[in-house]
Amino acid sequence: MVTNFDNNVKKLRTSSVSIKINKSTWEKHSPRIKRDFYVRDTKLEGYYIRIRPNGKKTYCIQSRLGGIGRKVSIVIADCNLLTESEARETARQYLASCKQGVHPRKQIQKKVSKNKTILHLVNDYIEEAHYKLTKSTKQDYVTRISNRMKPLLKLPVAELTVQEIKDWWKGCPKSRSDELAFVYARKVFDVAIGNEYLDNNPFAKAKKTIQFSEIAERETHISKTELSDFLSNFINASEQMKTTIRDYLVFVLVTGKRKGEAESLSWNNVDFKNGTITLPITKNKKVDIVPMTDFLFLLLKSRSNSEEAHKKWVFPSHYKKGKHIEKHISSPYKSLAKIKDFNITVHDFRRTFATATKELGIPKEDLSTLLNHSSQDVTDQYVFASLDHKEKSLKAVTDYYNRYGDDALSWMSVYWYGGNSNLYVPQEKDDNDSLDREKQREYLLAENENN
Repeated sequence: MVTNFDNNVKKLRTSSVSIKINKSTWEKHSPRIKRDFYVRDTKLEGYYIRIRPNGKKTYCIQSRLGGIGRKVSIVIADCNLLTESEARETARQYLASCKQGVHPRKQIQKKVSKNKTILHLVNDYIEEAHYKLTKSTKQDYVTRISNRMKPLLKLPVAELTVQEIKDWWKGCPKSRSDELAFVYARKVFDVAIGNEYLDNNPFAKAKKTIQFSEIAERETHISKTELSDFLSNFINASEQMKTTIRDYLVFVLVTGKRKGEAESLSWNNVDFKNGTITLPITKNKKVDIVPMTDFLFLLLKSRSNSEEAHKKWVFPSHYKKGKHIEKHISSPYKSLAKIKDFNITVHDFRRTFATATKELGIPKEDLSTLLNHSSQDVTDQYVFASLDHKEKSLKAVTDYYNRYGDDALSWMSVYWYGGNSNLYVPQEKDDNDSLDREKQREYLLAENENN
């Protein structure tokens, strides 16, 4: 019994055998318990069959790159996918590459990449760096390169030349969007080179002969001396806008919120009872609680009561999929272009808001809170504990717009949002000593004929 036991232990501990591998070798050997088992070839050094405890069997090779350093192991294929003669021939090729210091997988990647286009490299880049990129950044890479580099999109990246890139640049409008597409393309090529898919970056070489225009950081905003003309022109242009776009632009103007954060506002995050607006998805990953001023109450209440009110989005897109609107608005620029004498962007509204707070003498810390900046000197506790203070600052900005804009916001509150001319709510508490902002502000809503 003892002898038999010792023989069993010896068999279990055996991790490899060396024989001449033939076409039936992989079928003749069984898996071992709790460890891999190796069948090494005596004729072609480095060629072997690996048998996993779960029964998976693969042809493999093992060698040192360039004959130095640690050995690298490379799987050729499952034993049931290739014949032994096919696996042996592939093993010879792989071992030859290793002796030359070239990893066989890199050669395979290069062969595959020969048919890749720029958009393939973009998708590879996004997949590799997905955790570092926001959803909008990923989309921007795809959209800009797709729209701005159409002459280059069908060309295999391995065959793309510097001259072809220069010809594209010569024929394009050379706008800032074209420049960004170029920068994106150069970056994804650099990553492909880092992954050893490609050997050179033609965009990096082309950049040496292409001159980009020096674009200063945009600092456009609407000054207090321009507010009257701007708001007057905006009201006139609103007749050519969708009501949703009009209200969205007003919302950004009086809150200073970022473009995407305001666009994606949903009714689930509008609390009329407590008078708050919550922006859960922000650039700095911090939830932003916006107190609802009387003007914002009228704006949002009119949207929730309108016939075009969407069940989810406060500012829904007017494009439908079938019979339903599934997305929020995303591109208000055509509407902005209708405002006479003012070439502005949505972010200019945010800068205008920031300028107004500075004119009002609102401290920098309060401004950082209102704009939801990522600032180390503004704590989360301060953000959430100062809603009343934030509301006073937001109301001060509304008053500022009215003062220098010939009461344009008061006019909007009456003729656009169905309110009366009094933008002030007396703060009274009910019997439970709690404040229901919605009930308090109901008196602001008035029949048009009574205004």
